[in-house]
Amino acid sequence: MRFLVMGAGSIGSVVGGFLHMGGHDVFLLGMGLHIDAIASSGLSITGIWGEHGPLEVPAASSLGEMLERGFEPEWTLLSVKSYDTEQAMSDLADVLGGQDGVISLQNGLGNVEAIAAAAPGKAVGGRVIFGARTLEPGRVEVTVCADDVLLGPAPGGPSGVEEVAAAFADSQIPCRFEERILTYIWDKVLYNVCLNALATLLRTNYGSLGDNPETWAAMETLVSEFYAVAASRDVELVSADPATYLDRFRDELLPPTREHRSSMQEDIEQRRRTEIEALNGAVWKMGAERGVPTPANELLTRMIRFLELHNAGLNPMRNAS
Repeated sequence: MRFLVMGAGSIGSVVGGFLHMGGHDVFLLGMGLHIDAIASSGLSITGIWGEHGPLEVPAASSLGEMLERGFEPEWTLLSVKSYDTEQAMSDLADVLGGQDGVISLQNGLGNVEAIAAAAPGKAVGGRVIFGARTLEPGRVEVTVCADDVLLGPAPGGPSGVEEVAAAFADSQIPCRFEERILTYIWDKVLYNVCLNALATLLRTNYGSLGDNPETWAAMETLVSEFYAVAASRDVELVSADPATYLDRFRDELLPPTREHRSSMQEDIEQRRRTEIEALNGAVWKMGAERGVPTPANELLTRMIRFLELHNAGLNPMRNAS
């Protein structure tokens, strides 16, 4: 298969690198020193999935350069930040016609819907629950894996996704096909809603949040709000109710990622924009649309917004919504 990885940061580079090692044609598209290093010296992958590389994976910073090299993807793996999804789909417009589909490997709510709006019949959801980080340009580390990658077509999405999931698995990326992909995307978002903003604001890892009764109580509130919003939108969730989810969260989901620091925390430290609007911010927005109160998610969203504006050197009071 021929895969374009658009937004080849840490996660995209790992997926693209393993697919390349699995015998598939891969092209990495991204920006900055990381892509420059891969293009000139190859991609190296380290961490819990072994030591690999440097791998000679084609890479560039523009679609134009990809087309000049004659690469025509069958599938695009979209791993840009959630706030860049609409722009990425606009950039892809000229190369979508010959593709089978666009697969979101992203965080947050709204990405699959944005893909479906820009490319009707081609949207595929992905639930990614392994972690990776860039150690230096051209070198990434797989840090944690809580479960398989899940892939499944959005409503009205394309066929052939089962074959893509098999290609992932054959390339040593733990992966399986899932028809109820939106249910599992919401489940992953709930995990992030509980942990990312709290860990960022408190400058701690995930495990400490689960160990402390004060932060556990805060997460109970976040889960309750999330379930109320999901119910207002007739979204089926993996666990039947908040209490069942919290048991699974404590016993199954949290232990493999106890030492993990959120990517949001890294974004704040590096003075980058975060994905808060697709996580707690999305819960707050959807709740407001249906008249469901979400004060805890609203509070965390506003606090992360403050940090973003502070990092940008802006006066939060002049930029308040």
